[in-house]
Amino acid sequence: MAKMTPGAIVSEVRGTIAATTFARNKGGAVIRNRITPINRRSPAQTARRQSLASLASSFRGLSQAQIAAWNAAAANFPQSDNLGQTIYLSGEQLYVRVNANLILIEEAQITDPPNPVSFDAVAFTSLTATADDQNISLAFTPTVPTGQQLVVYASRPLSAGKSFVPESEFRFLTSVAAEQTSPQDISAAYAAVFGSIEGSTGQKIFIRMNLVDEATGLAGQSVRGSGVVAAT
Repeated sequence: MAKMTPGAIVSEVRGTIAATTFARNKGGAVIRNRITPINRRSPAQTARRQSLASLASSFRGLSQAQIAAWNAAAANFPQSDNLGQTIYLSGEQLYVRVNANLILIEEAQITDPPNPVSFDAVAFTSLTATADDQNISLAFTPTVPTGQQLVVYASRPLSAGKSFVPESEFRFLTSVAAEQTSPQDISAAYAAVFGSIEGSTGQKIFIRMNLVDEATGLAGQSVRGSGVVAAT
């Protein structure tokens, strides 16, 4: 399915129609043939897919009053789509999203809808990675607030010439507990997902992170950054 905004004919189109994909990059609007990638998913990604399916099933097992409450609460959480338009999740989508976040940070799932939560503005400060000693240090602000966790995703080492990577490149690394300060050593978490960075000198690692509330599973705005792997 493709999304569009109306203009004289069509102003913007995003998505796929049949074998044609509409997108936009820094050079402007692009149209390309749709490519179906080989589905090489890790055990962690397979487990996450299964978790999402399980959550969708558990939503249908809620009482009618609970389902109605989730459907009503969805209006409190407007989202932006890839065209910058405001959209609203369904009650089921909201339930799955917040509980998937709670599973990710290993907190108890919820059956009643949450109220909106305020989040501090997280800022990426730096990523320092050295290949020889395989050390990766993530710096950020502010200190992780009480009752929240900082969820960290990363890419594999990529060409230093890249300035942007798609969402598909990011893998969940770890969550930083409440009241933890910057910087954080994420070397072990990175190695567990991507393996050693030895031999990656001169390549770039991208980071994405956001706060998640431990009680509700609601997530704050995500921020991105990157760092080039240096020799020790």
